[in-house]
Amino acid sequence: MVTLEETLQTTHDWAVDRIHTLCDENIEDAHAIQSEFSEWLNPEISDHDIFSLEFIGEGDDTRPSQFF
Repeated sequence: MVTLEETLQTTHDWAVDRIHTLCDENIEDAHAIQSEFSEWLNPEISDHDIFSLEFIGEGDDTRPSQFF
């Protein structure tokens, strides 16, 4: 199972890579992603509030049977 830290690192890396790619293609879209992730990308912010939801989907045995 993937940890929250791994998911956050993957998302961070994707955002940075996508911004770099879009700078060559569409600067407005690059700016939009930078704005959306600005808190994560700011090295002066050392602490973040992160909310993580547990997956509840088909095949998940934790849901009451009435939802099937």
